[in-house]
Amino acid sequence: MVEGQMLTVPDLVGQPVHIAQEMAANVGFGLAAGDPDGPGLRSRTWPGLFWVTSQDPSAGSLLEQGSQIRITFVQDGQARSGMPKQADGPTPSLLSHAEAEEDE
Repeated sequence: MVEGQMLTVPDLVGQPVHIAQEMAANVGFGLAAGDPDGPGLRSRTWPGLFWVTSQDPSAGSLLEQGSQIRITFVQDGQARSGMPKQADGPTPSLLSHAEAEEDE
């Protein structure tokens, strides 16, 4: 059996789950949450906006391509006190994902 390529795990904490899922997929990983025999991530985070509060393995770790990154998340509006504050740079915004308004 051929071993997969080892890739660096991205930092997903603080991202909306749907964005974290895209980020992980772009690098070559999948996301998993909760009981592996329970409902899938998509069914646990739809409808609504959910934020990643932790991940395993941590950002910067090496993981085999195609592996799953386990995340925990909260629904928007729930307390996120356990989520680390961003050290530098702007606060993440969802404006880049909103539809542009047209001037009348």
